[in-house]
Amino acid sequence: MITYRLIRILPVTLFFLFLFAGKTSDFKKIALPGEPEMIHLSLTEKKSDKAAPSITITWISAAKDGSQFVKYGTSPDLNRISRAEKKDFNEEVVLVSVLKNLKHNTKYFYMCGSDNTGWSPLYSFITEPETDSNTSFRVGIFGDTQNNTQNEEFQKTRYISGLIQNYSPNFTLHMGDIVENGSVTSNWKGFLSVTQELNATAPLMPVLGNHDVENKSGEQFQSPFPDFYSLFNLPGDEVNYSFTYKNVCFIGLFSGCAEAAARTDQVKYRTGSPEYVWLDEELSRAENDKNILWIVVYMHYPVFSFGWSNITKWKEALLPLLEKHRIDLCLSGHRHVYERHAQLKNGVPVPNLSGTAFTAGKGTIYITNGTAGGNPTGTGGKDLPTMMFTPDEKIYSFAIMDISDESITYRVFDQDNVLIDWFTIEKEKSNNRSGN
Repeated sequence: MITYRLIRILPVTLFFLFLFAGKTSDFKKIALPGEPEMIHLSLTEKKSDKAAPSITITWISAAKDGSQFVKYGTSPDLNRISRAEKKDFNEEVVLVSVLKNLKHNTKYFYMCGSDNTGWSPLYSFITEPETDSNTSFRVGIFGDTQNNTQNEEFQKTRYISGLIQNYSPNFTLHMGDIVENGSVTSNWKGFLSVTQELNATAPLMPVLGNHDVENKSGEQFQSPFPDFYSLFNLPGDEVNYSFTYKNVCFIGLFSGCAEAAARTDQVKYRTGSPEYVWLDEELSRAENDKNILWIVVYMHYPVFSFGWSNITKWKEALLPLLEKHRIDLCLSGHRHVYERHAQLKNGVPVPNLSGTAFTAGKGTIYITNGTAGGNPTGTGGKDLPTMMFTPDEKIYSFAIMDISDESITYRVFDQDNVLIDWFTIEKEKSNNRSGN
């Protein structure tokens, strides 16, 4: 009798267990070997103003054999597919797929992987608005995420990146010092793991800091480590590059190990150097392009800063070139405290009564973006003649920048998501960059 009743009950029990397993998180998904990890997006360089948007998707897998893909589309049905290229990465493989000819200002859904390796969760991103549209876009800004004191496992970075994700940026800029020691592979993997939820929905466009590269004297001094080139897929030579998003020219600069380089006359962007010539040409091109309304330059070492971060030879190398052209914003990191300097023209603050509202074309605003993980350093610098705002206490911070044809609004938040500073740059009516 007992055996007969078990036989009758067992199929029903199995059915409800199966149903329950499909509808609850208590039954964990069984990961397949090679399932995609460290997924991150990056923007590509446009060949013309009218070019269709494209996005690069990069991930890591332990499965070195077999093909992997990106399934994508404008709905979760994912009706298109793109094969990924592979490159060896230690005992794993890096997969790269470029999605081309996308529609402007459109939400795309995607998954990466394969049936054999398993598929990633379903993610989405929004493509670039058309150049001649009046659609604004949003940029997340962070930096100095290095895994040092109080951020050994990127726990602070995980939290800050989650706050940034809540603002749904179209993409992010990273000011460098991504990791504490760029020669250690696990550091890069740790960063990309904890920031995946942000990077898989908002393209990550970083520059390198002194902790990311070889900082010991010798033949390889200031050289990026191979892991960087394996894991990231950026425009140009990947360390000095520019890209245009809608009507804004963004230029990322490699400042190397400026402090140590200053002692041996190896500072980057010295007059006549290849990178100096390149930057001069890029700024001239952007300045004379009638479709470019804003120019934003970003790097690791600041041009204006308080204390030990103020590297005179770096400033002397770069500032004349920035002053030669009409830059709206110059963003940096390195010093682990937020600093906003005045709008400057020829090194002199432009008169401004409000302190938060500026007119485009009058000068350049210089920002140091604090820290999104690396241990905050001391405050100071309030007495600098160029300083407009710096907090009274040590903080972690990040910024959200909203850009339209008419204005840039820059907001800075601390680790508690409290607004600590903001400002706007506004175009004068009937004024554009080519007509200044």
